[in-house]
Amino acid sequence: MKTYKNILYTMLLIALPVLANAQKQDKSIVTCEFTVQGVCEMCEERIEEAALIKGVKMVEWDNATGVLKAVYRQDKISEKEIHEAIAAAGHTTDQVQASEESYSKLPKCCAYNDGVHKH
Repeated sequence: MKTYKNILYTMLLIALPVLANAQKQDKSIVTCEFTVQGVCEMCEERIEEAALIKGVKMVEWDNATGVLKAVYRQDKISEKEIHEAIAAAGHTTDQVQASEESYSKLPKCCAYNDGVHKH
């Protein structure tokens, strides 16, 4: 009987720190949504790929609305860094303007500043 109690106590001692650590990690995962300019499926692929940097768990851009949803670990990366990565790929977000250099590298069908393609 004493052996079972010892085993039970040992298992609890091992499990408690693991469970406590798992709860801490869950608290650092956040979701954000913001607009990103783009016009087509090629844009969607480029935007999502650019946003999927270390610390980002999931990203989805809706071409119809221009809204990007990202799930990320705030202890690994900031929302601002996600905006900057997308802008570096040529797509302006609601916080970071894409540079002329990065925008000019987009294919012509992805030109969202041409007055024709708008969300």
